[in-house]
Amino acid sequence: MEPLIAHKWKRLDDLPQNWQDLCREDLTAVQKQWKEDRDLIRDDTKIQKIREKLALQWAIETGIIERLYKDDRGITVQILEAGMEALGKFHAQGRISKEARALITDQRAAIKMVMMDLVGGRRALSDSYIKELHDCLTLSQETCPAEDPDGNRTSVELLKGQWKKQPNNPTRPDGSIHEYCPPEFVQDEIDNLLKLHEKHTHDHVCPEVEAAWLHHRFTQIHPFQDGNGRVARALTSAIFLKADCLVLVVRDAEHRDRYLDALEASDRGNLKPLVDLFADIQIGDLNEAIHSVREIRGQPIVSLAETIAERALRRKVASQEQTNEVTKHLIDVAHTRLNEVAGELERAFKDKDVSSLDARVQTNEQDQQDWWSWQIIEAAKKQKYYADLKQSRRWVSLSLKRPDFDDVVTKFVISLHAVGRAADLHAAAAFLTWPLEHEDESGSRSWHCDVVAEPRFRVRAETVKVEAAENNFRDWLERVIESGLSVWGENV
Repeated sequence: MEPLIAHKWKRLDDLPQNWQDLCREDLTAVQKQWKEDRDLIRDDTKIQKIREKLALQWAIETGIIERLYKDDRGITVQILEAGMEALGKFHAQGRISKEARALITDQRAAIKMVMMDLVGGRRALSDSYIKELHDCLTLSQETCPAEDPDGNRTSVELLKGQWKKQPNNPTRPDGSIHEYCPPEFVQDEIDNLLKLHEKHTHDHVCPEVEAAWLHHRFTQIHPFQDGNGRVARALTSAIFLKADCLVLVVRDAEHRDRYLDALEASDRGNLKPLVDLFADIQIGDLNEAIHSVREIRGQPIVSLAETIAERALRRKVASQEQTNEVTKHLIDVAHTRLNEVAGELERAFKDKDVSSLDARVQTNEQDQQDWWSWQIIEAAKKQKYYADLKQSRRWVSLSLKRPDFDDVVTKFVISLHAVGRAADLHAAAAFLTWPLEHEDESGSRSWHCDVVAEPRFRVRAETVKVEAAENNFRDWLERVIESGLSVWGENV
């Protein structure tokens, strides 16, 4: 009986035609802020310490995620604090194995090689370079897992720096097969990968999209007997570093499940989850790096005053009229759609004859724009950004009440507001909120709040075209309405 093919190999695909829609404006904004803060540091050795710590973390995590050695969070933290020299001490104390020490050392050397060669401009990405990188990553690895003709697990000698000579299609837990590129097509596929990557560079594809594309297509080829994930993550880091971002550290404890799910989604033709994962990791690490840089600088009063003045000047010069036009248009779109949803809900309740439903839509008047402040702050915390509530903001709400059931009014709120530390970036937040006690809305801090944290929506309100903003906003709006109604429906 032939085994079931869970994923059938095919020639690699280029980027989707709508790749620009996958780019993350919030990553661009944070990267810009990182560059501004970093460039104020005159002593580059201090910046190098930040980069070195991330590179070492990459060297540790890239092996953990492939289960090359066991994870000990305490030891990992101590190694990151003490540096590479701590490896020898921990090995002497019996706290890490000889194999783990050797693999981490090799992986640190490999990411350094990438930083000096590909990022530093000494070498171009080529098939021979990829083989050298694999050889460096697997220097201390002598064998790799394999299956014999009867399907039994065994170990075989690892071919270092050489394309695979036998198929390496893994058997999944359910007995099905995941097909990778056959050995005889590897060179052709690598040549095509490099050709398309060069084209994407000339087309200025944003780093988060190019990194996700290259990572997935490389693992789809799976050109080596073993170690393909490590090579892919090293090449992905090179893309981000060349774009003035940071080494991409996919952390096992924090990202593993989402990472594997995103790769499977990419197998099905959906690159967005992998793009978003990489962008979210970069944003988190860039914000940490910005915080570290500001600690190094000590935030002297003069520098802080200059930064505030420059930011105020940029915001004064920026087109407030454009921002108002975009945010008003998007709120109008949400208002129209929520009215449609209100009608559908009332009709459905009436048709089913379960009970009455009072659904009403409201937009903020001038004296109401400051409503929902703490809920917006809560939503921003969930999505790890700072909501600047000092700037003008807009909201629209759908009120849901069942008069014959109880007196509680649930509000489903869509808010558009500025993102702090980014001159022209706005975010949308969606949340359900209702009073914990019967009181008027002036007691909103006694209200419950359920944030619809995913997906995210960001827009450069001062520069974006209204039509482009509307298309992305409509997609986001449909998804958060569905999520919000699902939460509300659980309590009906």
